[in-house]
Amino acid sequence: MKARVRWFALPFIFLPLLMSLSCTSTPEKKENDRREGEIHMQMGSNYLSKGNIELALFELTKASRLIPNDPDVHFALGTVHLLREEPELAREEFLRTVELDRKHADAYNNLGYAYLKLGRWDEAIESCQKALNEVSYDTPERAMTIIGWAYYKKGDPARALDMLSRALNIKDNQPDTENRIATIYLEQGRLDKAKIILKDLARKVPKFANARLNLGIVYYKERDFVAARREFTVVLDLVDRNSEEARLARGYLDLIE
Repeated sequence: MKARVRWFALPFIFLPLLMSLSCTSTPEKKENDRREGEIHMQMGSNYLSKGNIELALFELTKASRLIPNDPDVHFALGTVHLLREEPELAREEFLRTVELDRKHADAYNNLGYAYLKLGRWDEAIESCQKALNEVSYDTPERAMTIIGWAYYKKGDPARALDMLSRALNIKDNQPDTENRIATIYLEQGRLDKAKIILKDLARKVPKFANARLNLGIVYYKERDFVAARREFTVVLDLVDRNSEEARLARGYLDLIE
C-alpha cells in the first residue's frame, strides 16, 4: 500500500501532498501511463500544497485519465473541488475514492464535509461515522466537528454541543469548532458563554472574520454599540464586500446608526 502524506489548509478537510511511487509489472503502455499519471499526480499535489488550485486541478485531471483506478488521485481531485466550492463534484470524487479503497478514512471525512456543504445532514453524519470507525483515522476531532454541525443543522443543538465539545476534548485548539459552539450559545441567548469563547478567539485569531462577526452580534444584543461597531468594522476590513459576512456586518452597522 502506498504511504499517504497529508497537510491541512481548511477546517475539517484533509489535503494530499506527494504520493510515493509504486512499481508494478504491466504491459509497456500501461506502465508508461502509470508513470506519467503519477508524475501528474505529484505535480498536482505540489500545486495544491502551494495554494495554486487551478493548476492542481489541471494536473490532477490528467492524472485521473491515466491512472483512473488510483484512489489517491480521486481523493486529491475531490479536495480540489471542495476548495473550489464545488461540493457536488467533490462528492463524486470521494465516492469514487471509497469505492476503490473502502478503508480510506480521510475520504469518508471529506465526503462528510461535502455532504455538509450540500445540506445533506444525515449523509454527512453517516460518512463521518465511517471515518471514526476506521482504526487508521488519527484526527477524529475533525469528523466529530462535522457531525456536531450536522446535528445543529438538523435542529438538535444538544447533540451538536455534545459532539463539538467531545471534539475539543480531543484537541483543544480548534478555532472553527469553538466558533461553532459559540454560534449555538448565541442562538440560544447564552450570551455570557458565547462572549467568553469569542473574545478568546478574537485574541488568538484576530482575522477570524466569522468569530468577529459573532462577537459583534453579542455586543449588539448587550447594547454595547461602541464595541459592536468596532467588531463589525473589523469584519468589513477582513472579508469581500459582497460576502454574506459583509452583508450582515453592514446591516448591523445600519441598525446602530
